[in-house]
Amino acid sequence: MDQQLFEDDLKVLSHLRGYAEDLRHYSNLIKQAHPRGMSALKLVLDRPAASDSLIAAVCRHVAAGVEIASAVEAAELFGVPAAAFLEDIAARPDFPGPLFAAAHRRIWPWRSSKA
Repeated sequence: MDQQLFEDDLKVLSHLRGYAEDLRHYSNLIKQAHPRGMSALKLVLDRPAASDSLIAAVCRHVAAGVEIASAVEAAELFGVPAAAFLEDIAARPDFPGPLFAAAHRRIWPWRSSKA
């Protein structure tokens, strides 16, 4: 399997931290895909039915090379619990809108300090 595909699967996993159900689901997809020489990311992107899920949104952005942060990751960066981030920071009118939002699952574009 292409090393980049494996790295992309790891990126997706890292963005799903804090979302136990999604993390478990994607981990199971990895267990199905890797023995076949495929990435779980490709499995997700090839399935049109999952287009409105957090997993599909993260996969689309990782595949496109867009740096993102989930609500859990953004909360860690701001040093607050995820619920406080969503209620107090992300809800402010001057805070950028998310790329994806469904209930408490959200992702935003993120520019890392890596150059």
